[in-house]
Amino acid sequence: MSTELGEFLRARRTDSRLEPASPQGVGPRRVRGLRREEVAAAAGISVDYYTRLEQGRESHPSDAVVKALARVLRLTPDATEHLHRLRGGGPAAPLGRGAQSDAHLALRMAALVGAVRPNPAYVLDRLSTIIAANPEGLALFDGIEELAPEQRNTCRYFMTDPRAPRVFLDWETIARGAVAHLRAVNAGNLQDPELRALITELGDASPLFTQWWDAHIVQRRRASAHRIRTGTGEVVERRYEVLHLPGEQARMTLWLP
Repeated sequence: MSTELGEFLRARRTDSRLEPASPQGVGPRRVRGLRREEVAAAAGISVDYYTRLEQGRESHPSDAVVKALARVLRLTPDATEHLHRLRGGGPAAPLGRGAQSDAHLALRMAALVGAVRPNPAYVLDRLSTIIAANPEGLALFDGIEELAPEQRNTCRYFMTDPRAPRVFLDWETIARGAVAHLRAVNAGNLQDPELRALITELGDASPLFTQWWDAHIVQRRRASAHRIRTGTGEVVERRYEVLHLPGEQARMTLWLP
């Protein structure tokens, strides 16, 4: 039976951007990316061992093997970290903090985003649900204020709200990044019921979400710049910075002029 580790390796191996190191003599290519034997040869491991990794019959490769696979599959630093976490083993850490702790976190984050006004700012939890936002931050997502607080999820907004591409002119880049971040920050808890429910919901609503999620794209949100259409119709480019709060399983996004 396949595992998250196996599915990740298979998805990255079949990335069409990868090409075999020695294409001569391997016959006509019937798959995108690299064959199993090509990955194994380039990584210096046996085909049988690599096959067992993809099939879930082996799930704890050594550091040397992980390093070799990251090199062969041309993984980014985020994807390499993700690979290390997938092979980590052991039960995932509990995700819940309790209602009292959640309320305390929301109050602290509300004070934080309020302090940076008039710059738009918001804080997202591990599922990309807004747990605190100043008015300017909430206004970036046209129509999201109409939703109940627990439904104000930015990944859901990008993938299902028809207003998102009109507001965020670089919609595909930012939406794909939202999916990649969702997988990255939940690497140790990919079977969490809340996460699985969100994945099912977004997959039912958006075939593109399923395509991106199944591609095992991994990338944490960091500083970037995007074109945004304001409420007056003006198009502006704004840069944002992301502050990660690992102990709180949250991140703050601050948009700058």
